[in-house]
Amino acid sequence: MDKDLQQLRRSREKMPNYREVLELAEKILQEKHRVKTQWSFPPVVLDPIKARIQMQEGFPYLRPDEIPLDPIQTQEYFFRLLGVLKEQNPKRHEDLRKTIDARGFVFAEYLKHLLGNRVTEMSLEEELGKEGSLLFFFIVQSLKPALEVQAASWQRQQKEISWSQGYCPFCGGLPGMGGIQGEEGKRALHCPFCATEWNYPRMKCPYCENEDQEKLTYFQVEGEVGYRVDICLNCQHYLKTVDSRERDRSLDWEVEDYLTLHLDHLAQEEGYTRPARLFAEIR
Repeated sequence: MDKDLQQLRRSREKMPNYREVLELAEKILQEKHRVKTQWSFPPVVLDPIKARIQMQEGFPYLRPDEIPLDPIQTQEYFFRLLGVLKEQNPKRHEDLRKTIDARGFVFAEYLKHLLGNRVTEMSLEEELGKEGSLLFFFIVQSLKPALEVQAASWQRQQKEISWSQGYCPFCGGLPGMGGIQGEEGKRALHCPFCATEWNYPRMKCPYCENEDQEKLTYFQVEGEVGYRVDICLNCQHYLKTVDSRERDRSLDWEVEDYLTLHLDHLAQEEGYTRPARLFAEIR
C-alpha cells in the first residue's frame, strides 16, 4: 500500500495536468484501506454447486443486484468520500452538493439504478451537467470496499476459477484494465469493482469477443516501457494493459489505472471509448 501511494506521489510531479486527480486518488485509496480494515461487511458464502453451474453456463456468481450490500453502510462510505473531496477541493465539493441537493438526490435510488445497469457516466452528465461525471465516480467508489472484501472471501473458498468470459466471474463487471503476466505472457483481466482477476485470450476483445486479428491492434507511448493500449476496431473500445514482466514491483491495478490517465486521454482523442455500461448484460 505505502509503495503504491509513493508511486502516485512521484507521478504527480511527472503529470502536472493530473496532479489534482492524483491527490484525490491518494486520499480515496487511503480511506478505502482504512474502511476495509475497520468495518465488517455482509458475507458471501460459497455454494459449490451454484458456482460450478454458473461458471459452466457463463454466468457470474452474483448478478450486480444480488450483491449483499448494506445500504446504510454503503451510503455512509459515499458521504465519507464526499468529505475527502471537500478537504481536497472545497469549491468542487460545493458545486456537487448544490447540484445533487437541487435534484433531491437519494443515494439508494442512484445505487439501485447503477447496479441495474440503468445509469452510466454519460446519462448522469446529461441529467446533472458537468457534476454528473463526478457523482458517477463517487457512487462507483462507494461499492469497492464491500465488493473487494466479498470477492476476496469468495476466491478463498474456491478451489479454482475456470472462466472464459470477458466479464468478472464474481460480479459480472466489465474489465477496467488488462495485464500480461508470467513467462508465457498470459493475459489477465481485472475487475475495477471487486478486484477479481481472471485469464483471458490475448487476441480476443473482452467487450465484443472479436477475434479478427485485422481488427485488433494497440498503441504505446514512446519511452513508457510496460504500458500499452489494446484497441478493438470492431466495437471501438480500448483496454489499458500493463506488461508486468517489465515491472520490478507487484501491481496494484487501481493505482495503475490512475497512473495511466494520460493513456485514456490519448485513446479517447482517437475516438475510442471504454464501455458505457459497468456490468455485462447477461441473458
